[in-house]
Formats: sequence, structure tokens, C-alpha cells
Amino acid sequence: MIWTMKKLAFTISILFIFTSCELVEELLNTSYSTTFKESFDVQIPAGDYTEDSPFLILKEEDIDLTDDEFPQEVRTGVSELLDIQFRSVLLLFEGQLTSENEKLLENQGVISGTILFSNPEDPTQNVEVVVPPVSSLNTEPVSLPLPDNVANSITQLFLESPRIQFIMNLRYVGPAPFEGEVIMEIPMDISIGLI
Repeated sequence: MIWTMKKLAFTISILFIFTSCELVEELLNTSYSTTFKESFDVQIPAGDYTEDSPFLILKEEDIDLTDDEFPQEVRTGVSELLDIQFRSVLLLFEGQLTSENEKLLENQGVISGTILFSNPEDPTQNVEVVVPPVSSLNTEPVSLPLPDNVANSITQLFLESPRIQFIMNLRYVGPAPFEGEVIMEIPMDISIGLI
């Protein structure tokens, strides 16, 4: 009977230790859901741009986890970054022709191309995301193809540096002059270790 009680006490102690370790790990590792947002204006001069002769758009910018656009907990805990999960990359293209010709205003402009994410310290470490045709007539953001291996590679870039660069290489096809805006959103879950 005494041996059984000791065995039971030992089993309970072991369970408590393992449970406590899991609870401590959960308390020390905190996740934050946030969204990176970037937008820029597009002004396309008069012309009729086709697949064979598009108007080229180039935009370079950084995603820096220490910037004010991210929660303070992320900025201050970036040195303890454990993981980033990318749920999607969303792109919206808005705008209109600046001509007063109503018939022209019915037409759409379309952008497509690629977004290259890279380590600014070593540009050879990069990941490319394809931008399928996104119409200016879309009222909701378009979710870009983001296979698991691509999302994981972007995560790896962040684990090596809290700042990565993205370069948008876009092609505009459609009538012009056109004034618009490209809006990119990247929802992400960021895990930070508190010790």
C-alpha cells in the first residue's frame, strides 16, 4: 500500500512537471496577429499599352519589424523572433482613366508581374511571388498564389534579419492616361519568445 502511494505520488509529480513546462512555454512564447500594409500611387501617361508593349512599374520598399507599423511587443521583442506565418499576400489595384470620355471610362486597366522578397544584406537570398492579372475593376483584394515552400522561404528570410526588401515588378496593360493606386496587404502571425 505504501509502495502504491509512493508510485502514485511520483506519477502525479511527473505529470505536474510536464504540464508546468508546457504552460511555461505557452506563457513565454506569445503570438501576435498583425498586417503589413503598403500602398503607392501609379500615374500612367497617355497611350494604349498592350501585352507586347506594357507600361512598366517598379516599386522597392522594406518590411521592417522594428517600424512603428508593427505592434510594440513585436518591435521590442524582435531579437527573440521565433516564427512568422504568412497567411496570404493580398493585392488591390484601384484607379480610373483621367479622360472625360465616358466610353473610355468603361475600360479596365490590368497589372501583373512579380514581387521579389529578399535579404537586403544578401540579395541572392530571395523569394519570388507571382502576381496574376489584377484588374482595376476588382472591388476586393486579390489573394496571390503563396505555396507553402514560398511562405516558408519568406519566413526564413525574416528569421535571418528583421528587415527584408520587396521589389514589385509590375506591367500595366490597358488604356491611359490612368491614375491609380496599388495596395498590398500581408496578414501574418508573429511568434516572440519572452526570454
